Amino acid sequence: MSEDLTGAVYTLARGSRLLEHCLVDITLPQVRVLRLLATSPERASAIAEKAAVSRPALSGVIDGLEKRGWLRRTEVTGDRRGVALVLTDAGRRALAAAEGPMVERVEEVIGTLSPADRRTVLRGLSTLAGAIEVWSADRKASGARP
Repeated sequence: MSEDLTGAVYTLARGSRLLEHCLVDITLPQVRVLRLLATSPERASAIAEKAAVSRPALSGVIDGLEKRGWLRRTEVTGDRRGVALVLTDAGRRALAAAEGPMVERVEEVIGTLSPADRRTVLRGLSTLAGAIEVWSADRKASGARP
């Protein structure tokens, strides 16, 4: 394994920790689930992979979010066992309250860079996000676990 990749792994882990420290009364897995639901209602089974949460852990995350009134479960038409998750207005407010400090923290960190380096970092993160989507879709298509 190259030193560059090892450094990247630890940078991603440290970045995740920086974001976790910004959160009050909500966890990063909860934020990821709320963010996914903000774009569209999802089946619970689809959320685990997209939110990078194990299926067993997802149940606890969903239960906690539902208990706080941040999401609700609805039946899936034509599927008696299917459950869709829908973000509530309170969930939208909780997500906005969590995202604000995280965005501010990232701005603080990349604010130390030159404008050109800042653009490079943001482009790189966007490229990485796209690569993760492609990788996840390929893994899903092949039947492999993410």
